[in-house]
Amino acid sequence: MADRKERFALLSRYSKLHAIKYEAKPQLNLNVEQWAADALVDSYGLQVCYDLLQYYFDVSPSPNWKYFANYAQDIIDRQEQYRQDLKERKERREQARKWLSEN
Repeated sequence: MADRKERFALLSRYSKLHAIKYEAKPQLNLNVEQWAADALVDSYGLQVCYDLLQYYFDVSPSPNWKYFANYAQDIIDRQEQYRQDLKERKERREQARKWLSEN
């Protein structure tokens, strides 16, 4: 079980990002949502959760806590797919440059 400080740190980070995006504080019941934050911190670690939360706010048109808490693994999987896609595209560009420079 993550300590209370880490749970509320994750919720605080979410509130901060939400306030930046929407210019309003989110309507979260911290007493209820701390348990979802606890599960996330236990599963992935606080720093990974911070990074994932930032990524989620960067790519989602309408980020919300419930989706993030319930589908964190899906977000991680999509992030990994995106990184893999970038890597494959870079390799293909390099192969194309090599092929064009030979001809």
